[in-house]
Amino acid sequence: MLWRVALASELLLVWTLAAAENPRAGVSQQRKVPLTEDAPLSKRCARVRGEWCLPFHTQQPVPWKPAPRGSIDCPTNCNNVGRCNHDTGYCDCPAGWRGPGCKVVQKRPCTGLLRSPDEQLKEPISSIGPDKRDKNWTAPGNAPSRCFGVCDDALALCYCDGPMGRIPAPDDAPPGTPPIRRGRPIMHVHEGPKTGYCNVSKPAWAPICGPEDLTGPLCDQPQEAFCPGACAGHGFCDLGFCRCDEGYYGHDCARRKASLPLLPSSIAQRPWVASQVVEPPAAMEPPPKDTRRRPLIYVYDLEPLYNSKLLQYRIAPAWCTHRYHIKDNMTHWSVWGYAAESSIHEYLLMSEHRTFDPEEADYFYVPHYGACLIYPVMGWADYPWFWTPGGSRVMQVINMMREMVEWLDGTYPFWKRRGGRDHIFLFTHDEGACWAPNVVKDSIWLTHWGRMDLNHTSNTAFTWDNYTADFVNWRQPEGYTKYIAGHPCYDPVKGGAGAGLVAASCRGSLVPGFKGVTHYHRSPLQAAPAKLREIFFYFRGDVGKNRLPHYSRGVRQAIYKMAKEGDWATKHKVLVGDGGDFPGDYSDMLSRSIFCLVAAGDGYSMRMEDAVLHGCIPVIIMDEVHVVFEPILDVDSFSVRLPEAHVPRLLEILQAIPEETIRSKQSCLGKVWHRYRYGNLPGLATELRGQMDFNKQDPLLK
Repeated sequence: MLWRVALASELLLVWTLAAAENPRAGVSQQRKVPLTEDAPLSKRCARVRGEWCLPFHTQQPVPWKPAPRGSIDCPTNCNNVGRCNHDTGYCDCPAGWRGPGCKVVQKRPCTGLLRSPDEQLKEPISSIGPDKRDKNWTAPGNAPSRCFGVCDDALALCYCDGPMGRIPAPDDAPPGTPPIRRGRPIMHVHEGPKTGYCNVSKPAWAPICGPEDLTGPLCDQPQEAFCPGACAGHGFCDLGFCRCDEGYYGHDCARRKASLPLLPSSIAQRPWVASQVVEPPAAMEPPPKDTRRRPLIYVYDLEPLYNSKLLQYRIAPAWCTHRYHIKDNMTHWSVWGYAAESSIHEYLLMSEHRTFDPEEADYFYVPHYGACLIYPVMGWADYPWFWTPGGSRVMQVINMMREMVEWLDGTYPFWKRRGGRDHIFLFTHDEGACWAPNVVKDSIWLTHWGRMDLNHTSNTAFTWDNYTADFVNWRQPEGYTKYIAGHPCYDPVKGGAGAGLVAASCRGSLVPGFKGVTHYHRSPLQAAPAKLREIFFYFRGDVGKNRLPHYSRGVRQAIYKMAKEGDWATKHKVLVGDGGDFPGDYSDMLSRSIFCLVAAGDGYSMRMEDAVLHGCIPVIIMDEVHVVFEPILDVDSFSVRLPEAHVPRLLEILQAIPEETIRSKQSCLGKVWHRYRYGNLPGLATELRGQMDFNKQDPLLK
């Protein structure tokens, strides 16, 4: 948890709600409390539980040592396609290649069909021939990667055929040779033989662009793609895989081979990059400061199949990342629900807490992209699968993580030292770490979902993610559920308020989901003009109209039914429904609400963040489930918790809460809300300040 405290300690303003005499009234003033290094610790550690915050801020800094550098060369220059890790001598291979020295071709062909789990096939099913075109358009099969143009079979990405189409490199070209002509990518099919996108220079229709590195009206203009940390300004981002400049290495190209002089980063020369990232402080020589605070975190350079290849395979720009580039290289913040996966990764790459020296590391962060594998990578084509096709989507990540730990243990010596106890894994998907493989049960878990019952079963209403439905076939005859049984989804004892400074402080910690600044643009805590909080109780989202009965444990459905049948919207200003029931600016409506529902969805749902970021008192209705930052923050001081059995009395209970209690909880929200936002990535910090400045000029202030 300490690294999260470090994140919250940067220079950002906290806008504190003043206690109005009437909790429904608009807040007339905001009190600015700058959280600088000189701010009183009583403010920086407001509403915390336990002894973790003060020790972090008052610890004795440790010397900042120059980064070690590797000198091991890789054979045959990684076949001129891969990236040499000079610490290990291991070649990191991009999409299309695998194995020692990146000498084995790994195709991901476009296909209309996926392997059956019972088929004993070792290679992915392909619908294309040697010329990269579909072998038989009349054959059945409609998998998403089915291509009626020319397939890039390293990515399962379809391009046009014809005058504007792709011309692959010759078959006898050296590895890594680019196509003769890249061509226009085609994500959607549209018939137009005479005016079509693939046939004329100025077509009557064009598809949505993808992949990320192409933009423009016709998807033929190159632009920046997302790589975590933008390759530190020492490499080229190939759709998520960093191709490092000569002598640089690591998954973000931040490392420099021993004996070679450091070169200037190109970040400053690309303003669209400089606005989002900085060169990692850990890479600088000499270090930027003489000392720094613990904890020190070593971020693994993983086998690319567990992260950067998945970014290459994602095809559509908006998935798997917290930010991506649009026209003119502008940054767009993703609304992807699992974006903490890439945002925490990118933050750690640029954090002062990062170390390149594993010998001084307190923790080891393992940046796997399991949620990205679940969607959109899995099922687009017939590769990758982990151990077997088919089964639940979470089974694939379970198998990937077991394989990943074997890889870590065989490549680095650090897992064995403490049995993985100092290794950090992030679980962002719906049911969090409920299905974490037992091989990481002693490790540190960061998750959004705080379910605590030991004998748990999956409660998702999306059946493909049911982790208690075992799957047996000839490749995995023992099934997979035996590898996840026996541990809770989250253990508050692991990451409780009394945890030590370094030893076990973030085991089992609950961290916020990622929200871009525009998501809470009308929040009075973000300097927007405070409005009358005339909405008594608010929830807008999936209320289970077309869901299985156990969705949300039935809570959302029950409240929606009571509100609709009782006409609560008219009688009590209780707004519960979906966007069709209550349209309007979501941020604005949250900022006008006193109470906001926090209930489960298919598991975790980011409603706690929605409420806190808008100064709305969370009403938590999830039995045996901790919410984000519980128990290390005094969540009770700014929320209301009700047992699920009390749902029929919801309105009665909330109406009985004294106004003095409401005012107190609103005031406490103003002291903690900043901990629920991601504000320390450079682009987010700039946008936060810009949004605050804009809100100050809002005419409603006058």
